[in-house]
Amino acid sequence: MSSQKEALLIPSETYSIGTFAKLTGVTERTLRFYHTKKLLVPSCYNEQGHRLYTVQDLIKLQQILTLKFLDYPLERIAEELQAQGDDLRDSLERQRKLLRQKRDQLDQMLRTLDHTLETSKPDDDLENDTLLLTMYSMSTEEQQRQWLEEYLPASLLERFWPVGEGSSRWRAIERESIQWISRLKKLMREGYLPEDEEVKRFVQELFARISGVMSNLNPPLNEAENQALEQVSKLDFSQMFRFPVTFTLKEEVYIERMWDHILDEENESIGGEHSAQGESNGD
Repeated sequence: MSSQKEALLIPSETYSIGTFAKLTGVTERTLRFYHTKKLLVPSCYNEQGHRLYTVQDLIKLQQILTLKFLDYPLERIAEELQAQGDDLRDSLERQRKLLRQKRDQLDQMLRTLDHTLETSKPDDDLENDTLLLTMYSMSTEEQQRQWLEEYLPASLLERFWPVGEGSSRWRAIERESIQWISRLKKLMREGYLPEDEEVKRFVQELFARISGVMSNLNPPLNEAENQALEQVSKLDFSQMFRFPVTFTLKEEVYIERMWDHILDEENESIGGEHSAQGESNGD
């Protein structure tokens, strides 16, 4: 009965859903969706029960599209359309704050992508998981630094994780570290065993590089800094969840075997030297 009365009260200027969609640039599907959500209920219907829109509906649709442009979720748009005076203004203030936060997040995303693409050159042949690891590390830098500030002295942070102008030096070290990680993962992927000569050469080159970096520290690490690094190395894994997980459990087992093999060879070498020295003294 009510729908029949509505049909009798059809305004002089009405538009079918197809015409209204073309005039506004909004698809018929979207208009039906807005109707379902009670965001935009047509002003009236014709005798066949088809939706008819008016200029008043156009004004409301423009308001909906404005709030949607401002990134309002649909469930809030209906509420905001009912807001009066200062209520709407307060809502817009809150939305501005949310959009600024979103802008900061987007800026961080762009910085992460820029850094990842600059860090990994096309000819680096980085593993996919290493590339994603780089992005995760970059996106959580602030949380990682906060964690480090709890465990490391400021002098050590400034050496290994500087901010401002010194960050470019850290970026270079980070890029090289990623290359070492990717190189090791590639050895695993290609089927080299932890005891193979190729893996042994990798470890020797890595040790030489680390020794070179540490020997070039000026000034050298003091006792407090060394102790702080040692304490961090002994922390339980659960205390370091803010940091990227570099290797899978399977890869961890591989690395443990690799270190064990290197240590066993060193111990055998040392034992051989002592034995030879003993024989020499006996002579």
